[in-house]
Amino acid sequence: MVFEHRAFPARVVGGAPAAAVAALVAAVTGVPAVAAAPAPPHPAAPAQLPAATDSVAGTLPAPVPGATMTVHLITVGPGDSVEEMWGHNAVLVRDTAAGTEEAYNYGVFDPSAPGFYMDFFMGRGDYAIDQWPLGDMLAAYRAAGRRVWAQELVLSPVQKVELLGLLREASLPRNMFYRYDYFRNNCSTRVRDVLDAALDGQLRAATEGEAGGASWRHHTRRLAAESPLLYIGIQLLMGPRGDLGTSVWEDMWTPMRLRDTAGALIVRGSDGERIPLVSSEELWVDQARDYPAIAPPRLDSLFLLSGLLAGVALSLFGYGTRAGGRIAKAGLIAFACAWGIFCLVASVLMIALHWTEHPFTYWNQNLLLFSPLGPVVAASLMRTAAKGTTSVWGRRFLLGGVLLAAVALLLNLIPAVAQGNREMILFALPVHLAICWVMLGVHRMDGTLVYS
Repeated sequence: MVFEHRAFPARVVGGAPAAAVAALVAAVTGVPAVAAAPAPPHPAAPAQLPAATDSVAGTLPAPVPGATMTVHLITVGPGDSVEEMWGHNAVLVRDTAAGTEEAYNYGVFDPSAPGFYMDFFMGRGDYAIDQWPLGDMLAAYRAAGRRVWAQELVLSPVQKVELLGLLREASLPRNMFYRYDYFRNNCSTRVRDVLDAALDGQLRAATEGEAGGASWRHHTRRLAAESPLLYIGIQLLMGPRGDLGTSVWEDMWTPMRLRDTAGALIVRGSDGERIPLVSSEELWVDQARDYPAIAPPRLDSLFLLSGLLAGVALSLFGYGTRAGGRIAKAGLIAFACAWGIFCLVASVLMIALHWTEHPFTYWNQNLLLFSPLGPVVAASLMRTAAKGTTSVWGRRFLLGGVLLAAVALLLNLIPAVAQGNREMILFALPVHLAICWVMLGVHRMDGTLVYS
C-alpha cells in the first residue's frame, strides 16, 4: 500500500495563524519550524546566544522524532442507519514539519462483497482499517448529521512515533483485515487497543479491574432504542452472556465510552509525573440532533400492554368464532398464521446461532417463549378456527408450549440464571394464555365441551 501524505488545511480548528505560517515556512525551506520564545518587555542588555556545540558551528540540533506531531482521538456520534447507531471513532496523526495528516479509520466493510451477509451471520465477517482524508471524513459526517469530537492526546514524541508506526503497520495489505466481533473486536476496541499499546499498557491497567456498572445489553439497548425493530431484534436474539457485568475496559466497545474514559484518564508521562491523557477537547462538527440516552428505556409496561392487547384480541376472535362469526374466524386464522410464522423464524434463528461464532447469542432463554412448538400450536389453532374442535395432539403441544413459557418465567425470577428478557416474557405469556383459553374452551352452541 502506498501512503499518500496530504498537507492539512491552513485553517485548523483550535490552531493559531502563526503556527500555520511557521509550518508553511518549514515545508518550503526544509528547515524545521522552531517556536520563538516571547522577548522580555524591557531587556537591560541584548541577550547573548549560547555558543554552538555542534561539530559545525551554527548548525541547529537535529529535531526529536515525533516532536512536531499531534495525535487526536476522533469520536463520531450516532447516525440514523443501523450501522451508525453505535457511533464511530478514528485516530488522527498530524506532523507539522512534514505537512502531513493521517486519519486511520477502523470498521471499513463492503456489503456488496460476495458472501458478506452470510459471513456476518456466521461471525466470520472481516472488516478493515483504512486511511481517510480528514476533510472528506468530516464532510461525510456533516452530511449524515453526525457530531464529531476531537481530543488531543498528551503523548511523548516516542509514543507518537510508535503509535503512527503501529497504525501504518496495521494498514498494510497483509494486516489490514481483522475478524469483526460486535462487542470485542470492533472499530472502538481496535482504537482502544492501539492507544493502549502506545501508552505501554496504562489504559488497560487503569480500567480493566474497574467495574463499569453496566452490561453488554445495557449499552446495546440504550443505543438501539431509537429503532423499535432493531431494539426488538436485539432483545430477542441476545442470550444471557449479554447480561454479564463489564469493566470500564470492556465498556469502551462503544466509541462514546472510549471518548469519556480517555477524557478522564490520568497517565504517567515520560518524566514520571501523572498528567491528564487529554489536553483539550473540541467539537469539530455539531448537529441539531438529540444526544444518545444515558440509560436504556423502561419498556416493561409497553411490552406487557402489547401482550395483553394481543391476548384480548385473540380471545375475542375465539369467542366470535364459537358464535359462528366469519370475520372472527378469519381473524383467528390470521392471528394463528402470524404467531406460527414468528415462532418458526425466531426459533430457527436462535437455534442456528448456536452454530455460529456469536457467543452472545448462545443459550437464549427466549427459545422457551417462542419455541419450535409454536408453529404446531398455530396449526392446531387454525384447526380450531376451521372445525370448531381441538385434537389430542394439539392440546398436548399447546400445554408443552405453555410449560416452556412458565420455565422461562421461573428462570427469570432466579437472579443467578436470569436473562434480561423480561420484556419478552411480559409480551409472550398473555399470548400463550389466550391461545390456551381459546383452544381448551371450545364449546358447541349447547355449551358442551367438545374434543376430537
